[in-house]
Amino acid sequence: MAQRFLLKWVTLLHKLESWLVHINIVVDTRTPEWTWGHDTFWMAFLAACPDFPHSSWPLWNSRISLEGAFIELWTPTEDPEDSPALITNHDTIRAVIWTEFQRLAAECFLYSLVAEL
Repeated sequence: MAQRFLLKWVTLLHKLESWLVHINIVVDTRTPEWTWGHDTFWMAFLAACPDFPHSSWPLWNSRISLEGAFIELWTPTEDPEDSPALITNHDTIRAVIWTEFQRLAAECFLYSLVAEL
């Protein structure tokens, strides 16, 4: 079961990366669409590579910056005591990210698009 969900995160990661690289050519990176996609990309990336940034991980397209509210919580440079980056259990990391993903989706859509796992 966990492997199936991991593959879904990896698939989402690649789709978002492709979309962000394409939209980056067309849309200003300060738009809500870019911000949503950027944060969602990093959620999928961390769910697919939960050891990031403490271990090895695949490279991502350099046009997708390592910036933004979500990813900066997971890559703290100062005061990491409250950082989710301290979580080491992969299932817990994915559960935290899934909750945040649902919150982000709810901000963008008037009704629930994602079911509870």
